[in-house]
Amino acid sequence: MENEILSLIDEAARLIKQSKYVVAFTGAGMSVDSGLPLYNHWNNFDPHILDINYFRQNPAEVWQEFKKSFLTIYPQAKPNRAHLLLKEMQDQRLIRGIISVNIDDLHQKAGSTNVHNVCGQINGSVCQNCAHKFNIQEISFEHLPPTCSECGGILKPDILFWGDLVPDPEYKLGMKEANRAKLMIIIGTSGTIMPAGVIPMFAKYRRHVSIIEINIQPTVYTSQITDIFIPLPAAEALSLLKQHLLEG
Repeated sequence: MENEILSLIDEAARLIKQSKYVVAFTGAGMSVDSGLPLYNHWNNFDPHILDINYFRQNPAEVWQEFKKSFLTIYPQAKPNRAHLLLKEMQDQRLIRGIISVNIDDLHQKAGSTNVHNVCGQINGSVCQNCAHKFNIQEISFEHLPPTCSECGGILKPDILFWGDLVPDPEYKLGMKEANRAKLMIIIGTSGTIMPAGVIPMFAKYRRHVSIIEINIQPTVYTSQITDIFIPLPAAEALSLLKQHLLEG
């Protein structure tokens, strides 16, 4: 198995070297080592809280749960080795851009640039009336739901809820980045977060890019669009890839 993995890493490194514009597409598996659970591993969390229609009817309840479940965990999270390795690869221009379905800002905290969080970010909020955006640290939680200081409208966490509109401009910028890609490295995502999950499909079928996928188990991408599947955790695979790239 070890020889198989090294052969896959070697082939992936060869493709990366040959590609003029490599884009990473990252998901929850990228951040598990930072203490952020996968989306289906939240303890005592009812996913209907993140339904846009439920939010409109019960904004105070949603904000209360959001504070308890998200704002107690995400702000304390720090970049892990996988984020730092991806940043180093970007510094060496091996990776040019990052599209992430994650709502954390760990790529940015690691120092990466040209990052597009296509499902929004945990540290943002947006007014449902005037669309003015605020950093979470700028708003008061003395009364729930928090309201806009510009117009008094109800604020919503600036992340993609089920049934919500795709946040702009990040989704469009992410699609633009996918359109530039010659090779895409999918890291730690199952491909089930929609509509963001279609971005690698678009890259493959419309742009004919090569796809390297890093995940501990096969996903919806593996049999459909993946050219090289590396069955390893993100940090381990990126460490081996970087080593092979530098040796070459």
